[in-house]
Amino acid sequence: KEGGDKFGSGELILPFVLQSAEVMKKTVSHLENYLERLEGSTKGTLVLATVYGDVHDIGKNLVKTILSNNGYTVVDLGKQVPAETIIAKAVEVNADAIGLSALLVSTSKQMPLIINELQRRGLKFPVLIGGAAINERFGRRILMTDDQKLYEPGVFYCKDAFEGLSTMDALSAPDTKLEIIEKIKRESNMEHERAANEVKKEVTATRSNIKPAALIPTAPWWGAKVVRGMPLEIVFKHLPKNELYRLSWGARNTHGEEWVALEKEFEARLDKMTREALTEKWLVPQAVYGYWPAHAEGNDLIVYEPESVKAGSPKQLERFHFPRQLGGESLCLADYFAPVDSGKMDVVAFQVVTVGQAATDRFEKLQSAADYTEAYFVHGLAVQTAEATADYLHAHIVNELGLPKNQGKRYS
Repeated sequence: KEGGDKFGSGELILPFVLQSAEVMKKTVSHLENYLERLEGSTKGTLVLATVYGDVHDIGKNLVKTILSNNGYTVVDLGKQVPAETIIAKAVEVNADAIGLSALLVSTSKQMPLIINELQRRGLKFPVLIGGAAINERFGRRILMTDDQKLYEPGVFYCKDAFEGLSTMDALSAPDTKLEIIEKIKRESNMEHERAANEVKKEVTATRSNIKPAALIPTAPWWGAKVVRGMPLEIVFKHLPKNELYRLSWGARNTHGEEWVALEKEFEARLDKMTREALTEKWLVPQAVYGYWPAHAEGNDLIVYEPESVKAGSPKQLERFHFPRQLGGESLCLADYFAPVDSGKMDVVAFQVVTVGQAATDRFEKLQSAADYTEAYFVHGLAVQTAEATADYLHAHIVNELGLPKNQGKRYS
């Protein structure tokens, strides 16, 4: 509990919390040999899963560890779990709550689908949600289902595992359960009123003053290419150390002498891990990238089939609708491209990168061995190496297009 409180106040970084969780797990495991086991002695049961289509589970696994260490029974269904499997298991074990995790914006859409299905079936499981792709506002929005009724058992956004624990504790006590459910209902109604006002603003938002580039570069070729065997030692030169240390390795709120000491520790760890990655080849940067002709139309980017453009009859391959900034300069990504009525054909580059399956295998092996701290560091380095790969490839694209240094931006 003290570790969780210090993490919440920013006094303790996540790797140290994981270390304390490992110690507690081993301690409890040892003590269980001497304690009388009582059937049904649990604070409650949580069915936990990463939603369908999402393979990220480091946050979910931390939730499992923290709740299990604090007296809850956690039924972990793993990652990429279909809605039906989650609901069926919750019914089977008579769960006290369901926990859903998602890292991606696209997969977070599974969450309202599950809430709506629970509502349709008349089931009464409180739902805890978390992950990088969502926030409290998202939770308040999906509390209202498609039938325009609030999901009475509640949808609770938890920013981290410890908030998940405090939410489960609150739901376990009848008086606090009613209190937090009423609170999120009020907030949900306020959120829907605010969202309705934002829609009205978006309709009236004007185009920004951004002018498309006067000189459009010539694509060296059209379509996509696969790139294998990218030089890891050069990719590492693009590694964003600040993001690695402060975001992926958890030192966001560390400052002063404590930061100086921690940075030195992280530098030594990074040196060791990068040397291991080069020797053992558990980070393998690869990519697919390419160039396509494109136009802007309002807030949309229209991407064309290259051969059709060559033939003089552009055929739409894909259309991307981008949001427009409601305040400030009313920016929208589509504004950076030549409009469809400009008489000019623009070019857009797309890329997708990976650091390979071996990184995932290494992480999962460490997780299975309950080496959560090392798994956390491996996951963080893999994530930021993927970012470094994207930056390395972007620099290659800028060079390939012959762009000046101040032109050509990467958005993700």
